[in-house]
Amino acid sequence: MSKKFKDKLCAYCSTAPATTKDHVFSRKFFLEKDRGNLPDAPACAACNGKKAKLELYLTAVLPFAARHKEATKNLLHGVPRRLVKNRKLQRELSRTMEPAWLREGSELYQPTSIVSFDGTKLEELLKYIGRGLAWYHWAVYLGPEDGVDVLILTDHASALMQSFISPRNFPTGLVKDLGGGTVWYEGAQATEPVTLTVWKIVMYGGVLLSSDKRTAGTDAVTSSQWWIITGPPEVTSMVDHLKRSNARKDASVISSS
Repeated sequence: MSKKFKDKLCAYCSTAPATTKDHVFSRKFFLEKDRGNLPDAPACAACNGKKAKLELYLTAVLPFAARHKEATKNLLHGVPRRLVKNRKLQRELSRTMEPAWLREGSELYQPTSIVSFDGTKLEELLKYIGRGLAWYHWAVYLGPEDGVDVLILTDHASALMQSFISPRNFPTGLVKDLGGGTVWYEGAQATEPVTLTVWKIVMYGGVLLSSDKRTAGTDAVTSSQWWIITGPPEVTSMVDHLKRSNARKDASVISSS
């Protein structure tokens, strides 16, 4: 383990001693040429193992819906090797993939396909990512009383959410682009308490998720920006309201291929 993380606690559970360095965004999400200078954090063996299982699934599935400039390379260079090692997932994707037509905004319909997707795994990974980014950028450990909430909002609700992280509310902020758009994120931190942070995550140019497979390929309400909020319990009531009114229960990924 790097000297940088010696005698550190795990950034994900904030209780166990760290035993390894973990990349907050798995290196497998990126092409090999883009794997340098990725955010990293100290991790214990238990958290590192749980996070790795989520990444095993998501690094194989999310590239199917990639829309950034390296989309085809990401799909062709890494995913086949991962699916060869996971025949069960390969069969599941083949079984659930269906042709569809997609229209974004006022654009013409374009041929695409949709595939069933376990959105709970994405939510769980984003919770790890929120904790890891808070540690990496601001050396913040979330205590046992702090929570991490994930909002898979509709794109319309995400636009409204953007006003919440204005400099007036969160004076400390940052924007990062990793791997030429493979991962783009924006972060904001409150002055008090410092554990109150908000993150907007966009992967692969905006992976389109839909809550309804029957309409995912037509005029479905979609979500391509994902939000993570960390902080004290009093934040929970606001997040729960947003979840009830605007969040999507992910059932499908819309593929760009």
